[in-house]
Amino acid sequence: MANWKRLLPKTPTDTFAYIFTLFGINAIFYFELLYVLPKIVTESEDYEYSSWKWYFHMTCGCVIYFNALSSFWKIISTETSIRGLMLPSILKPGWRFCHICECNAPPRSFHCYTCKTCVLRRDHHCVFTGNCVGHKNHRYYMMLLFYNALAGWYATFMNISIAWTIVGTEWFPLSLLKLIFPFFAWVIGYVTFNEMLLSAILLLCIAAMCAMTGLLSYHLKNLYRGQITHESTHNVLKYDLGWKENVRAVMGENWRVGWLSPWLPSPLPGDGLEFPLASVYEAPKDL
Repeated sequence: MANWKRLLPKTPTDTFAYIFTLFGINAIFYFELLYVLPKIVTESEDYEYSSWKWYFHMTCGCVIYFNALSSFWKIISTETSIRGLMLPSILKPGWRFCHICECNAPPRSFHCYTCKTCVLRRDHHCVFTGNCVGHKNHRYYMMLLFYNALAGWYATFMNISIAWTIVGTEWFPLSLLKLIFPFFAWVIGYVTFNEMLLSAILLLCIAAMCAMTGLLSYHLKNLYRGQITHESTHNVLKYDLGWKENVRAVMGENWRVGWLSPWLPSPLPGDGLEFPLASVYEAPKDL
């Protein structure tokens, strides 16, 4: 492993977001597995532990959980900076000189002051993983967003019956207090401690669903247009090669199945140093 320090967050903000992300993934998974699923099983007459529904939800939950954690690991363990690369000593067209790294940096790379290095095709610094998202780990970041969004939607759907039991027959404002402000409701003695914990987890599931869906939508738009965040902000479209090539540039040659697991091999078509321009690019013709 190239640099073990890359696996750890670099700032207090990174540390908080890093721990919160890992806590959220694990908390939602074990809550659904150990509390929600058994409760659904015992309350449904045709839903037994040996039924196909039980195995279906167990399989789906484990696959989502495994891929979310695997994507997180792939992001932080994949080297995506210029470290160890043989870079040209002469400044090539489209390249720039980084005065901090003291080297010529390729197009679409930017220096990250948190990671303290230039990152190839840098999209942004992700505080939730404590690392930059760049050329070699962009695919895993997209998968992390996808599986976390999927987990949020899945958990929220599974939790509808649990939320209904917490709300009970209370009228609208009081039911809202239980679900949105569970800690305050517990402090004033309106709900029990167990109800407060249930409401907090339900709120975490809904927040994860909304946040991850929003982030995924934004980055899917950039993926479709062949942009990184900086280019999206400044409306740069010179690397837009058409949606198929744009997706292949991030998700790799096996992009059609590569999203199923971060462990499936999907080699990237480029090296992160040179990028074809839309004005001179000719799409390969199907044989």
